[in-house]
Amino acid sequence: MSWFADLAGKAEDLLNRVDQGAATALSRKENTSNIIYNKNIDCPELHQQNAELTYQTGSKAAYISSAADNIRNQKATILAGTANVKAGSRTPVEPSHPVENASLPRPSSQFVRRKKSEPDDELLFDFLNSSQKEPSGKVEIKKERGKTPAFQSSRTSSVTSVNTSVTTITTMEENSSESQSHEASNNSDVGPEDQENSSKENASSNVTCTDPTPTSNDDGKSHELSNLRLENQLLRNEVQSLNQEMASLLQRSKETQEELNKARTRVEKWNIDHAKSDRITRELRAQVDDLTEAVAAKDSQLAVLKVRLQEADQLLNTRTEALEALQSEKSRIMQDHTEGSSLQNQALQTLQERLHEADTALKREQESYKQMQSEFAARLNKMEVERQNLAEAVTLAERKYSDEKKRVDELQQQVKMHKSNLESSKQELIDYKQKATRILQSKEKLINSLKEGSGFEGLDSSTASSMELEELRHEKEMQREEIQKLMGQIHQLRSELQDMEAQQVNEAESAREQLQDLQDQIAQQKASKQELEAELDRQKQEFHYIEEDLYRTKNTLQSRIKDREEEIQKLRNQLTNKTLSNSSQSELENRLHQLTETLIQKQTMLESLSTEKNSLVFQLERLEQQMNSASGSASNGSSINMSGIDSGEGTRLRNVPVLFNDTETNLAGMYGKVRKAASSIDQFRLCFISGS
Repeated sequence: MSWFADLAGKAEDLLNRVDQGAATALSRKENTSNIIYNKNIDCPELHQQNAELTYQTGSKAAYISSAADNIRNQKATILAGTANVKAGSRTPVEPSHPVENASLPRPSSQFVRRKKSEPDDELLFDFLNSSQKEPSGKVEIKKERGKTPAFQSSRTSSVTSVNTSVTTITTMEENSSESQSHEASNNSDVGPEDQENSSKENASSNVTCTDPTPTSNDDGKSHELSNLRLENQLLRNEVQSLNQEMASLLQRSKETQEELNKARTRVEKWNIDHAKSDRITRELRAQVDDLTEAVAAKDSQLAVLKVRLQEADQLLNTRTEALEALQSEKSRIMQDHTEGSSLQNQALQTLQERLHEADTALKREQESYKQMQSEFAARLNKMEVERQNLAEAVTLAERKYSDEKKRVDELQQQVKMHKSNLESSKQELIDYKQKATRILQSKEKLINSLKEGSGFEGLDSSTASSMELEELRHEKEMQREEIQKLMGQIHQLRSELQDMEAQQVNEAESAREQLQDLQDQIAQQKASKQELEAELDRQKQEFHYIEEDLYRTKNTLQSRIKDREEEIQKLRNQLTNKTLSNSSQSELENRLHQLTETLIQKQTMLESLSTEKNSLVFQLERLEQQMNSASGSASNGSSINMSGIDSGEGTRLRNVPVLFNDTETNLAGMYGKVRKAASSIDQFRLCFISGS
């Protein structure tokens, strides 16, 4: 902004130069006025005779009128000032009046630029074109001396304000223009009276002594003043144009600043979007890394599965080789097993019948277990719904109870407050009654004393006493009305208090009834909870009994399988003995074929039983987990406690691992038992294959 300060400084220097030129012209004008004033002291009598003549002769200078026309064409109405003098009102006035008007200070509220009409402008220009001066030179000197410090102070304040703010420059120019217009208005205000005095002085000087030099000097100086004012107006117009340019530049700078702020906001938005995109990319990279790690883990698992598959293929190859060997041996031995086929068929039939019976019993147990499981799940769901309803009802009841309790407390506080207010109002009423009675008694005593003492004093005392009586009666009536109002308020407060107490009693009774109902519901829920806990214990016991029965049936089946394997081994020995005793090859092959078929059937039956057993075990574990979750949610509830379920026997929380994982050896619970049973069956198969 240094260029702006330089520009303002140049404009200020230009205005100072114009002011200096005007000051020199005014000083010359004051010197000439002093000379004329000294010349006209000796001839005061001829002033009134030649006033109008000198005013009319000096008002028609051609070059001054042309300058005035130029100023009017440029619309320089500021030079007109505040001259409201009319031509018809120019009457001679005493010389002391312009001195007083010139010496008065001008307030700051007069620095307002006003537009004048054409007659006022013409009067001002006629005054400026006049060649006579007033005899008040010393007064104008004082006035100009008083104006120059104010003018300089306004300039200095405007120069200092340029460096601080741009807006103060425009106010500085307006103040300078207004101060100069005020100066012109002061000159124009003093003008008519000074003009008349100067015309008188010029007439007297023309009569007494013929000296034409002051008038010519005044015409030249007035011409210089008009030229200076015209130049000042032009400079002010230039300053105004510069101010307009500065305002446009400031507007442009504001617009550029706004655009810069918008660009900054856009850049900030872009940075925020870029940061968001970076964060999203980092998150996606982290997800990609996690997925790559998961893929690597899956690859490792696939490699392990491939290794296990290869091992299973090798085992299958060995088993197929063993099967081929068995088939070759079967083809050799079947010829020797024709005789023992009947016994083996009977034994197999008995075993099949027993297995069928075991299957039917197992199916019945499974159906009963499924039915029991569905019933138990329905009961659990019903119990959970009832528990949730109870918890919601209890929470609502507790909330209502707390709300009612708060309301009762608030009502009690209001009742206490109303009681205290009632007591205070009663006390105030009693005090007021006592005070009123005392005042009335004193007034009555005063009236009685006045009646007794001043019965015959005259008309004034009787009228005063009657007025006092009227005032006392009026006060008495007002006090009675106030007492009645207070009594009405007391009755109203009592009725409100009774209503609030009745409402509080009703609300307390309703709250008690609700609490009683909630307590009854809680008791019912506790009873239903106890019944459900008893039912749960019974179901647990039945579950344990079923599990023990399944374990017994499994043991019995395993023992029977062992017995049948021993019988098969015996039959094999017999068959080998028969082969040694020249038995037929075809019978042995048929017998071996039948034995292998029966063995395959038994293996399939055992596998189906093991799978059903595993499914039952998993269902039992799922039920146990549901029971544990239900017991945990019940123990975490608001009012119903189900913690007794957690302490029951047979409840186990465990993670179900992958089936038949070779790495896990130390396993507990039903799954460990099933795992051991399956491994023992596999070992038995391998032993049977290797033995055969």
